Amino acid sequence: MVIIMKRFLSILKLDFLNLFKNPVLVGANTIFSALLILVMGFLGSGNYAQGKVSYQYYLVSMMVFGMLNGAMTASNCFMERDIKKANLRIIYSPVGSFPIYFSKIAASFIFDYLLHVLVIAVLCPFLSVSIGANPGYFILLMAPVEFAAAALGIFFCCIFHSEEASSTLLSTVVSLLCVLGGTFFSLDGLGSTIAFLSKISPVRWLNEAFFTLSCDNSLHYFLPVFCLAVIISVLLVIGCSLTFRTEDYL
Repeated sequence: MVIIMKRFLSILKLDFLNLFKNPVLVGANTIFSALLILVMGFLGSGNYAQGKVSYQYYLVSMMVFGMLNGAMTASNCFMERDIKKANLRIIYSPVGSFPIYFSKIAASFIFDYLLHVLVIAVLCPFLSVSIGANPGYFILLMAPVEFAAAALGIFFCCIFHSEEASSTLLSTVVSLLCVLGGTFFSLDGLGSTIAFLSKISPVRWLNEAFFTLSCDNSLHYFLPVFCLAVIISVLLVIGCSLTFRTEDYL
């Protein structure tokens, strides 16, 4: 058991370091996220809300968007061409199939989580905004959401056996759900049909959970969203175990 754990940690370390060697992924989860928050907050502050309120709104909503986009980080970690070739030797090692895909999930989760927390830590004092009176709950709720997004990215790779196909589909699905969920702008004023579609989008309730923590200092949605994200994570890991085939990875 100890030997297996050491082998798994070695693979996890390799995957984690490979992610930090990719400047595109590092920049997308830090510089791009920060710029997106600053630009959207600036555009929204003039006509729709006070500057501070606008920046806080987009800090929260763009963080949710970034968390869900962690699925693309995972798909890149799993099947990007250079990483895929470098990891072929792992398949022939006596570690089994579980560490191959689970290490990618764990590495992507840790990578995205740390960088997103860093963005929050930098922008909150810079913009004079907060993520609530108890920021620990906000940071804690991010964890299962980030993990579920990473597991979703690996699950798509196990199904489609292609990083390009998985990332393209994930990007489309995530963007559509975020638009319907009101991540970029509220849809409540666009008619009853659009408002209904917004309410059934899971991202709408994910946004609600983080906004109630940051703006209302309420834990009303914390436990349901936390538990649901954990359940989805477990189901996606099980899905990976059922669909992952080493011959497809080759």
